[in-house]
Amino acid sequence: MRTFWLFPGLEALFQASRTRRWLDDPVVADTLAEVSAILSGLTGEAEDLGRFLSENARPHLADMDRMFVAHTGIQAGIARSLGRRETPDGYVGCSVGDLARIAVSGVLPLSETIDLVWFCTRQRKQCPPGIMSNVRPAEGRFSAAQLAFAANAGISFSHWSDRHAAVSGSGEAVAAFAEAAKAHGLKTRQLYAYPFHSTAMLPLAHQMAANTGRWHPSPPCLPVYSTVELAFIQSVEETVSEALAGACRPVRWKQALDDLAHHHGMTRLVNIGPSDTLTGWIADNADYRDLEVLEAWDLCDPPDPADRTSGEADEPARKTA
Repeated sequence: MRTFWLFPGLEALFQASRTRRWLDDPVVADTLAEVSAILSGLTGEAEDLGRFLSENARPHLADMDRMFVAHTGIQAGIARSLGRRETPDGYVGCSVGDLARIAVSGVLPLSETIDLVWFCTRQRKQCPPGIMSNVRPAEGRFSAAQLAFAANAGISFSHWSDRHAAVSGSGEAVAAFAEAAKAHGLKTRQLYAYPFHSTAMLPLAHQMAANTGRWHPSPPCLPVYSTVELAFIQSVEETVSEALAGACRPVRWKQALDDLAHHHGMTRLVNIGPSDTLTGWIADNADYRDLEVLEAWDLCDPPDPADRTSGEADEPARKTA
């Protein structure tokens, strides 16, 4: 059995109930408090990311900058909690999930990871305007013809599942794609008001490259598979190169999943989450019938919020799988 832990991107926080239930896990709560203190040192304000996630069902609409940091913090906390129970054979991340992956794999200490995240939130605002839009087939799963159209449409195309993808670029480019996509049975809807994973984000990559001296990376402690490079990255140089490319190149989770499951012996995939947007569809696809997909939540058995009392408890309530 070969196990990989998956760190999904921003959509991992789109299901508020799945996010909030983790706030009662003491390891996650402590990690968010630690990250809040680090962020306070960067902003000069009293930060409370646990409260931020608790109070905002759609955190990207409340404050996208802090959502990036909270996303990294909660995933790092979940990984710490899960790490008390098992050790994976490798890590794989998608989009912003790669930032938590950087911390968990030991490439950067958590404090430097949060500094990197906050740096990116500042610099992304210097990039040209643009958008990232969801792409879905009007019916069923993507056909080969639909995927061929999207991949050759002259726009950044990130393929996430057999029913879910995204395009990124200028507003004009995405609008043109959306109009042309209708004839191919594809629907689009805006996700973010930033062109993540497109060449419009090159100014961010350039600023990261110009400031690499402020971070001190090490090789990952376990194998890391890149959904940007579609390859394992091992050295500091490869890790830095992938980090610079991650902002402005497509994320190819579907292709990465195929490669890991069919060519690199992955038999068990644990979704760090909090939500299951990148894994919830896998069980319905016969191509992965030999792949066991699990949720970190079910493996950690953290306290169930429904069982909490206002007073002290002798033993934390446990969630059964």
